Amino acid sequence: MDLSNFIGGEFVPAESKATFTKYSPFDGSVLAQVASSDAMDVIKTLQIAKKAAPLFKELSKENRSELLAKMAAYLEQNAEAIAYEEALHQGLSYSFVLENSVRPAVQILKNNAQSLLLGSSINILQQPNGVMGLITSWCLSLKLVIERLAPALAAGNVVIIKISEQSPITAKILGEAAKAAHVPTGVINILQGGSDIAQVIAGHPSIHAVTAVGKTSTMESIAKAGLSQFKKMQLNGSAKNPAIVLADTDYKNLMPEILRPFLMGQGQLCWNISRIFVLESFAQDFLTVAKEYLSALTPLKDPRGSEVWTPLISEEAIQSIDAKIRGGVEEHGKVFVGGTRHDGPGYFYKPTVMLDLPNCSVLQQDELQGPLLLITPVKYQHEALKWANTSYLAHSGVVWGPSEKVMKVISQLECAHVWVNSWTKGETETIFGHKQSSFGNPEMSWSGSFYSDVKKLAGTL
Repeated sequence: MDLSNFIGGEFVPAESKATFTKYSPFDGSVLAQVASSDAMDVIKTLQIAKKAAPLFKELSKENRSELLAKMAAYLEQNAEAIAYEEALHQGLSYSFVLENSVRPAVQILKNNAQSLLLGSSINILQQPNGVMGLITSWCLSLKLVIERLAPALAAGNVVIIKISEQSPITAKILGEAAKAAHVPTGVINILQGGSDIAQVIAGHPSIHAVTAVGKTSTMESIAKAGLSQFKKMQLNGSAKNPAIVLADTDYKNLMPEILRPFLMGQGQLCWNISRIFVLESFAQDFLTVAKEYLSALTPLKDPRGSEVWTPLISEEAIQSIDAKIRGGVEEHGKVFVGGTRHDGPGYFYKPTVMLDLPNCSVLQQDELQGPLLLITPVKYQHEALKWANTSYLAHSGVVWGPSEKVMKVISQLECAHVWVNSWTKGETETIFGHKQSSFGNPEMSWSGSFYSDVKKLAGTL
């Protein structure tokens, strides 16, 4: 399979004709040859997007609503095939991608289409920014793009999207959706390639606003490229999500659900947990049950399977987490379960639990991006909150326990989103974390101050 850029309404190779190879996380086989864009592709795309911007700006709200509705209809009609393609490229289960990426993406498009048809204040005038840059990570890529693309188009902007090189299939999916909806030429443009393309998009003066998702180091470089021009920025960075298991939780029966936020995605998703805090009163039994469950797992070898032990996204990810685990041992951490690569094809690493790491250690504070779970017993509930809140990242968390106990914990947990006795049930809301997990203007409405230039009118009309 060849996966190209989508520029000016057509799939086209990179200007240099250069490509890179995308490998399957499940077995290491070649999935596609992918266009490897460079700065010249960005310049070419910008020229096309700038020509499209004035015409799209004048398109009525009703027509923009119709375009979004048609894109939603295309994705909905092809939801199962799309979910399988993304799952295959991202090393996730088909059912998980369908529920948490494709179906939410469809609903987001529908919501924005409907919102455009509602009346607005005569004292407020929304005008598009012009050309916007969208940069996203690979995990559940379709949802990450659509939750930004939908309000951008609703506001009348044209977009240049940088797709993650780890999920190049998303460019094909979005391009085909744009074609099916008859989106005007040059309104949606999609580039394949590495992080250098993101830098060019973020720093180019013709791009007036940038929304991006990725690890903190990537967001820092994007921020530096864009802030020198004081352009609009909306950045969603790394996560260090905790789970807290309270007393009287039926953890023996709930263990598969308690560990699912760690296993599904192997710590690579911004919604994954990487730390669990349990009370000392039941910690030993909890660890025994967790070890028995993890040791019995088999890897997910096909997206349509039901296993929750998923592969890592690349060989580089395997090497990275292996180095972090060795570093944790040097910090006097104890490998309780796992700690080695799984024998056989694919990018599978045994789900690993480490104990005895001090809460000020590097692994307790930094994002891990891999199948490494730190379980920390604490004597009192307030200690769990204290150590969970020490991280400089504050995206989301999960709390397990009786309803009469969880609210106190939730109110004191420092993060932007908390799941209670569950995890990822197809939510459509965008999560912008607190602290260093996000930066810039988090407004997601098409009529708000990020996706539109809002003009307030005074006097008599």
